[in-house]
Amino acid sequence: MERQLEKHLEETCRVPGISGALCADNNGLCLAARGCKPELAGQVANIVRQAAQLHPNSSTSPVVCIESEGGSVLIKSEGDVTMAIFKNPL
Repeated sequence: MERQLEKHLEETCRVPGISGALCADNNGLCLAARGCKPELAGQVANIVRQAAQLHPNSSTSPVVCIESEGGSVLIKSEGDVTMAIFKNPL
């Protein structure tokens, strides 16, 4: 599984405009990271967990987008894995 995850992150980071990708488990443990700091895994997992509390009756987890002058981050949790995609500014 680890090899497949690394392959998917590498392919994701080849997409123009994407500067990094990170996968974390529900406890914030970094499963894999490319182009970004693995230390961000805990914050990424926590952000999506907090966002899910805004709509507790929803059957799907939210997609969180954080935008700044330095770029944006898209965060989504699916099952036991949370994924963050870091994008360059436009």
